[in-house]
Amino acid sequence: MKGLYNKYIITKTNGKPLANGFYAIVLRIDGGQYVGACRQGVKAFAEAVKNINPELAFDLELKLLETVVEEKSNE
Repeated sequence: MKGLYNKYIITKTNGKPLANGFYAIVLRIDGGQYVGACRQGVKAFAEAVKNINPELAFDLELKLLETVVEEKSNE
C-alpha cells in the first residue's frame, strides 16, 4: 500500500501550461477501492464552494448522482 504519490498527468484542455508548483489530487468517483471516500470528498467540496460558485456545486452534485445511478443500473 502506498501513500501519496504521482499517479496521473494533468494538463489543461486549452493547452496552456499549469502554474509553477501546481499540485492536484484526483478523486475517482466511478469506482475503485476508495470510491466512497472520494465521493465524500467531492460532496464536501461542492458544499464548500456552493456560495462562491453555485453552478460548479450543482454540476458536481449532479455528476455524483449520475455516477451512483449508473452504478445501481449496472448491478
